[in-house]
Amino acid sequence: MMPTYNSLSLYLQMIINLTLITGLILFIKTGIKIKVLLFIFLFGESALELTDLAGRLMKLNSLNTYNYPLSQFFGLVMITAVYSRYFIKIPNLLKWAVYVYAVLSLAVNIMYIQNIKSVTFYSNIVSSIIICALAGTYFLKIIKKTRIDRNLFSVSISVFLFFSIECLISTTFNFLISSHLEWVAPIWLFRGILLCFFYISFINLGCRIGTIRAR
Repeated sequence: MMPTYNSLSLYLQMIINLTLITGLILFIKTGIKIKVLLFIFLFGESALELTDLAGRLMKLNSLNTYNYPLSQFFGLVMITAVYSRYFIKIPNLLKWAVYVYAVLSLAVNIMYIQNIKSVTFYSNIVSSIIICALAGTYFLKIIKKTRIDRNLFSVSISVFLFFSIECLISTTFNFLISSHLEWVAPIWLFRGILLCFFYISFINLGCRIGTIRAR
């Protein structure tokens, strides 16, 4: 079973990278002037995903240990910025509090993972809760206004689903990185599928951004 799981995981990782590269190409072809923030987000995520894939192919297993907190930091900062720009009004004080937390969390995680055997990333629970709260706040907004933009709504659905699962995964991170592959592989594969749909929703948002009013 192990080779099968490994192969599926590798194929899924390649699909995710191809999805991001395709999205970047589409952004460039349709013009990035009005979607700079989304382009930066996709470009950064693409760089992190490609680095992760390269590390896996070169069997640099420790690379992902550093890539994970970097991805956590970048995702929290950029998703907060995207939600502030297109979805909801976030007070500047609250927004900067999230940014400060992201920086502190990154610093602590980078120092903590020097001991790779005891890595946990429990701070990702807080990051995931913050991002889920952003999506939840948008849901409350559309309930009050009874006006739904399908593109923004689909992004928020994918954001909420992915980071809800991410939060659950983070509570058992040590188990998921140390247990037998046959036990935990389906969980990681499911996370990968959600991640792919997560990126697709943002690509779709960028391609249709001209029809969306900010907040």
